[in-house]
Amino acid sequence: MIKEWGSTARRLWRAYRISLGFGFRAAPGAAAGQLITGVLMAAFGPLLAYGGKLIIDAVAAANLWLGLITGLVIAVLIGLSLLNVFVYVSFVFVVLERARELADRRLMELAGGTDGIAHYERSDYLDQMQRIREDRDGLGTMVNATTGIVRALVGLVASAIMLAAIHPVLLGLLIIAVVSVLVGRRSTDLEIAADEATSEPERRRRHLFAVGTEADTGKELRIFGSVDDLVRRHRAAAAQVNGVRNAAGWRATRLRLLDAAISAAGYIAAVAVVIMLALAGRATPGDVVLAVGLATQLGGMVMVGVAYGTSFVRGLKTADRLLWLEDYAATARHRPADPAPVPDRLDDGITLTDVSFGYPGAPGGRGVLDRVSLKLPAGAVVALVGENGAGKTTLVKLLSGFYRPDAGSIKIDGTDLDRIDPADWRRRVSATFQDFVAFEFLAREAVGIGDLDRIDDRDAVAEAVARADAGPVVADLPDRLDTQLGTAWGGIDLSGGQWQRLALARGLIRPDPLLVILDEPTAALDPQTEHALFERFTAAAGDARSRGGVTLLVSHRFSTVRMADLIIVLDQGRVREVGDHETLIKRGDLYAELYELQSRAYR
Repeated sequence: MIKEWGSTARRLWRAYRISLGFGFRAAPGAAAGQLITGVLMAAFGPLLAYGGKLIIDAVAAANLWLGLITGLVIAVLIGLSLLNVFVYVSFVFVVLERARELADRRLMELAGGTDGIAHYERSDYLDQMQRIREDRDGLGTMVNATTGIVRALVGLVASAIMLAAIHPVLLGLLIIAVVSVLVGRRSTDLEIAADEATSEPERRRRHLFAVGTEADTGKELRIFGSVDDLVRRHRAAAAQVNGVRNAAGWRATRLRLLDAAISAAGYIAAVAVVIMLALAGRATPGDVVLAVGLATQLGGMVMVGVAYGTSFVRGLKTADRLLWLEDYAATARHRPADPAPVPDRLDDGITLTDVSFGYPGAPGGRGVLDRVSLKLPAGAVVALVGENGAGKTTLVKLLSGFYRPDAGSIKIDGTDLDRIDPADWRRRVSATFQDFVAFEFLAREAVGIGDLDRIDDRDAVAEAVARADAGPVVADLPDRLDTQLGTAWGGIDLSGGQWQRLALARGLIRPDPLLVILDEPTAALDPQTEHALFERFTAAAGDARSRGGVTLLVSHRFSTVRMADLIIVLDQGRVREVGDHETLIKRGDLYAELYELQSRAYR
């Protein structure tokens, strides 16, 4: 049990340091200034209350000089207090804004920089990301929360010292303050538990909102008249979320109301005690004023402590989720124990031996690839065909290093891919996918991002545009390669085919890839255009052959596939046929059947 508590304490301390670090890394001067001005802000209240006591006692004792000097000091303190508040608030906004930016960048690094893409298909990972998205501001507010708690503690300690000087029994107000903080913590725990319990329906609600409001889905919603059904589903998800969270909110509110009633009774009792002490001659009129002022300030300090304590706990919880993501990223990061370099060129090719793979959480544990063995010869253009669900895209993902096989091996010129750093391997892989990204950058950047080392090399970008036959697309742009893409940024929108041409150019910009993947890269183009493009690709494959590079084409169009040096037919996760077009046609198996079906459609 003690070991478990120690482990939890260490993890929470680590989470606290990480979240606090966002503020101090983003704005170190402002973060330190916020802490200092926060402490000063807390000290001003008790000092002003004590000044009020001195003035009242000076009046009661007819001490003019004490009253005047105290009044002057109070006036100076009030002026300094106001100035301190303005400086404090300025520091708060600087730290919050910069820390949030830094926290957002860290989340992007963790989501986009984690090895592979398996985490996008894990519900536990997606739930953690959803919770962080909802509360990610908490990662940037830890400096503010810490400052608030320090303010409350300084105010409470200063008030306790002054109350004890009047009478020790008044320290009971501190007990009430501690109870209020504990109640605030319990209320926060209830709300956080409700948030966590509704992560999945909240993620569904946000997904439905995105589907119902984004331009990409607008056409289908209108054609199928599905807006009302979408709204109904959104309402059901929202009701599920709100039901749980509202119930937790009401329980927390009842606790806070009870705490408010106890606190009010305690303050009334404290004031009554001081008044009785004054009537008995054991306290001065100034002590009564001081007690009333400190009791009022204690209430304010407790509210500050509870509010910032709530922010602190939420921030700590969000930071703990961030730790979960970082630990996951570290676990997913593949760093070979006996690393091997990526070869400069391929002499033999890429060999798969008894490769099996199934996605985590797949129904029944069903594998997608089952003991796949094949050879992608160096310098060859290889086509991968098969019906939907045959495992083509999964095989591409394995070759890209997005996943590691459950069994079997993938070797690059005899070196196991598992021994090569995934980042090093992917630097020698180039790809264009059917579900390409429409980067709304400048046109040259939307192409150049495929090779960051040459993103500003206009000649390299122009060459890639020419190879992808995207010259006409660029020529129609008002500022050619310097045109801003995307109407959201005041730029130009493109058709699906035009976006795909730029995606092709992006996939062809790397000068020395060992593996070029073209996974349905021309699905938005007509068959004639696709055929012409691949004639150019195969004609230009000499560059790849000179370094032994493999070009892997995934396509459903057999007029394109037939141009490949080698065709691999997948069927239900297994290799069914291997050969060139003529050989497979003569064999009369699945490839010939699919080719005949497609050819008949064009007759």
